[in-house]
Amino acid sequence: MKRFSVLAALLVMIPALASAHVSVSPREAKPGIQQQYTVRVPTEGQVATTAVYLQVPEGVTVTDVPQPDGATHEVKKDGNRIVAITWTRDIPPKQSAQFLFTANNPAAAGQISWKVQQRFADGTSRDWTPGTKLTETPAAPSVAPVATPAAAPADAQAAGHTAAGHQMLPPSGEAAVIEKWLAEYDAAFNAKDLDKLGTFYHPDVTIYEGGGIDNGWAKYRDGHLGPELKAFENLQFGHSNRQIHVLGDGKTAYAVSTYSLKAKMGERTIDSGGLETLILVKGADGVWKIRHSHTSSRPRRPAQ
Repeated sequence: MKRFSVLAALLVMIPALASAHVSVSPREAKPGIQQQYTVRVPTEGQVATTAVYLQVPEGVTVTDVPQPDGATHEVKKDGNRIVAITWTRDIPPKQSAQFLFTANNPAAAGQISWKVQQRFADGTSRDWTPGTKLTETPAAPSVAPVATPAAAPADAQAAGHTAAGHQMLPPSGEAAVIEKWLAEYDAAFNAKDLDKLGTFYHPDVTIYEGGGIDNGWAKYRDGHLGPELKAFENLQFGHSNRQIHVLGDGKTAYAVSTYSLKAKMGERTIDSGGLETLILVKGADGVWKIRHSHTSSRPRRPAQ
């Protein structure tokens, strides 16, 4: 019963895992390297988010701001240095979005204090101050913590792809086993091996994707995944920035990552991505299975 209670609690936590308070990840990184950062923004209240403003701290040099899917962005410069980024996108209540940028970290160990302002459709705003610790021995990735609201609003004035790899230590122990297992999943997906993919899912898996719900592997296979894989050409699918947390019982875990899918479907070009949260359970045979899958609100759609 304890294991099922843990699983039930995780299912309730899905919205929080997929859309915690505004955060900047990773929490820890090495000084003096080029780092890809992810700003995750939820709308927790009843008023939609319309824009996100990031003030770039002194000592941090932003080198790339990729065009986000379904959003626009604008940078403010002081000479040649980017000092602020504004992403504009409507994020409805109870949904979330994420935005990427790449930067050169300061050379010395210390703390990066980010200043993020979340702006809402009713003209109000809220400030957040998440941080990144710079250390020569960053911790293995874990789910980002809740950011603390700033005591006072920051200056919110803003004017007008080749992202570097995420520099993180590899996971260890059971998390490393899961990391390797999920890499095999990506390989099977790119090979369009439906039988192999079936070995990763629990028979009673619940999948939230593209605004719809599939209950059970058979339904997901026959009504969704199978037809898609058959139609895809030049498929490129993968995950990055994966964060894995194994619970104390050693038989339940969750993984949060950024996914990317590119493919041709007839005359259309598919280019999509978003945030994915998986709940995993280990059977009596010691094999992990995907028990619950939840992807971000952005559906797979043709690129414009």
